[in-house]
Amino acid sequence: MSVCAYDLDTSVNSTIEKQYDSNKLNKDMKVNQSTSKSSNSKPPKTTPVFDNSTPVVTKVSNSVTNTVASKTGIKIPSGTQFNVKSNAAVSGWSGVNSLLTFTSTDPVYKSNIVIPAGTQFKGVITASHSGQITGNGGLLKIDIKSMTFNGKTIPVEGKITKANSKNVFFNNIKGARQYLQGVDNKINQGINFYKKARNLSTKMSSNPVGTVLSPFPTITGWLGSAVCTITSPVTGLTQKGKNISLPSGTIYEIKLTQDAYIN
Repeated sequence: MSVCAYDLDTSVNSTIEKQYDSNKLNKDMKVNQSTSKSSNSKPPKTTPVFDNSTPVVTKVSNSVTNTVASKTGIKIPSGTQFNVKSNAAVSGWSGVNSLLTFTSTDPVYKSNIVIPAGTQFKGVITASHSGQITGNGGLLKIDIKSMTFNGKTIPVEGKITKANSKNVFFNNIKGARQYLQGVDNKINQGINFYKKARNLSTKMSSNPVGTVLSPFPTITGWLGSAVCTITSPVTGLTQKGKNISLPSGTIYEIKLTQDAYIN
C-alpha cells in the first residue's frame, strides 16, 4: 500500500512569530472578550442622592386643619353667654399665666345643640396687680381659652362680662379706685381743722383778755382749710386703691368673642 505523506510549510508561522508576540495577542483577545461581555451586561443600579437642603415632605399647617374641622362642626356663635362659678379663689395678687377653671350653672340652648349645666371652662390670667398707691384699684384680666363638652376639649375665645352681678368692662375686673376718696379725705381734714380753730376762737372770746386774740385761731383755721382744699388733688394720689379679691364659688358671666365649633 502506498503511503501519502504531506510536508507542512512552517516558514509562515516562523515569520509571524518573529513580527508579533503570540503571548501579547492572546492577552489582547482576552481583554476584547471581557470588554464585549461587560458592554452587553446591564448597567449597575445606583442609589439616588438627595440634596438635604431641599425639603422632600411638606407639612400641613395646623391652622388649615382646624379651619377644615371647624366647617364640619356645630357652630356656637360669637356672643353666646354662659353663667359659671369659679372653682378657686382669685385676687390681684394672683400671678399672670395662672390657670383657672369654671363650671357652668345653667344650660345654654342653641340651634341643633344643648350645652348642659356642669360644662367646664378654662381660663388664664393675662394681667393682674394689687391696689396701687396712686389710688388705682387692683386689676384682674381673665381670658377664656377652652371648653370641655362630652369629654372633648374645644378651643374657644371668651372674656368675663360680669363678676358678682357687677358689669365688667373691657374684660378688666377692677378693685375700687380710691383717688377721689383720697381727695375727699384731704378736704375733710381741712374742714375739721377749721372747725377746731373756730371752737378755740369762741372759747377765747368768752373772757376780756382772750377777746383780742380770738380772731387769730379762726384765721389760722381758714388758711389751713384752704391749703388742704388746694392740695387735695395732689395728696389724693397717695391714697392706695382697694385690692380685688374674689373667693371660690364667685358667679361670673362668660361671653364668647369668636365663633366656636363642636365636632
